Amino acid sequence: KKGFRCFLATGDCYRRDEIDSTHYPVFHQMEGVRIMGKDVSSEEVMVDLKDTLQGLVAHLFGSAETRWVDAYFPFTEPSLVFR
Repeated sequence: KKGFRCFLATGDCYRRDEIDSTHYPVFHQMEGVRIMGKDVSSEEVMVDLKDTLQGLVAHLFGSAETRWVDAYFPFTEPSLVFR
């Protein structure tokens, strides 16, 4: 059981959207994976996820204003948006 316990995968995404003043059909997406033990609660996972993403944004953009927004997406539960 060797290997990375956490990693990021980034890539360009393309959609068939029409280009207008608010939409462009190309964007960047990042997926993150962290393998945690079975004894970790879902609350601990959420705290770790938020801390990790806030740290990443602070590293990339400095002291940018951010906030978490509760959201609903039918393919994930729980769902959050980080702005």
